[in-house]
Parts: sequence; C-alpha cells; structure tokens
Amino acid sequence: MNKNHAVLLFIVLITLPLIYFFVPESKPGTLHSLEGISLSNLNGQKFKLSSLFTDKKTLLVFWSITCGTCIEEIPFIIKLHEKLKTRLTIIGVHPPGYPLAKVQKFIKKYPQPIPYLLAIDDEMQLSKTYEVSVLPKTVLLDKRGGVLYSHIGYDTGLDGEIENAIISKLQ
Repeated sequence: MNKNHAVLLFIVLITLPLIYFFVPESKPGTLHSLEGISLSNLNGQKFKLSSLFTDKKTLLVFWSITCGTCIEEIPFIIKLHEKLKTRLTIIGVHPPGYPLAKVQKFIKKYPQPIPYLLAIDDEMQLSKTYEVSVLPKTVLLDKRGGVLYSHIGYDTGLDGEIENAIISKLQ
C-alpha cells in the first residue's frame, strides 16, 4: 500500500463515523418522513398530509371500494369517529388506480353518510410508509406521525378490542 492509499483509507475511516452520527435518519412513520406526502380529497384536490397534524392524533384507515371487509368496517369507523372526533382525526385512505368517479359514486350510494375525511393515496407514498399490503389496515399515529397502534383486517367480534386499544393510546 502506497502513501496515497493510506491517506485515502484514513479519510474513509474518519468520515464514516461522522456520517453515522451527524446525518439525520428519516425513519418511516414519523412526520419528518411524511412532510412531502400529498393526498387527494374526493374532489380531486391535493393536500399535504402533514397539514392535518395538529393537536389530535390521527387514525389512518386504509381501505378500498373493492374490498368487502373494508366496506364491512365502515360502520365501525363511523362509530369511532362519532365517539372520538374531539380527540382523533380519522382519514380513510383509498389506493390509486380506480376512477375517482367510481369512488365518489360508492360514497354517494353508501347507506349512511361517511363523516370522516376520505382521501386517495395518489402515489402510494403513505401506503409504502406504513407497509400496507393487506386491506383493511388501521394505523394510529401520534402528533408527529409515529405509529402508536396498527391492526390488519376486520372482524366485528373485535370492535371492542380495537376501540379499547385505540382509546388507551389517546391518553
């Protein structure tokens, strides 16, 4: 090894620990990693997810109009919204790829009004952040976007358990 290689090796050995300690890590599931995520409302208007993080925790409900279990879950989510709306923001997050008109038609024909915010994850950024591969998936976030609780699937027999788990994290 010549002198140039030794100097280069020394620089690398000094630089790596500095990078490790001083470059901030962007962890999935934190507001820092969600700042660039945009969703669309059911009118097609884009908004930044980070703009919704105020004084309440947020419940993301990943669902689809083509998912029977997701549709079965809607009345439970409506009840949660009615019970916890002063303490919790609920967002129903639909994947992209379906004509917006079909999603709108489903909402209009649904037997009861859906009072919580519905949004389209246009670029699947939110779904990727929270590793959504199965629907429905419910993710409770703290005020910075960190995961407090997560649940996959839906079964009416678990309503009380899920509600209690969510309420316990709102304290």
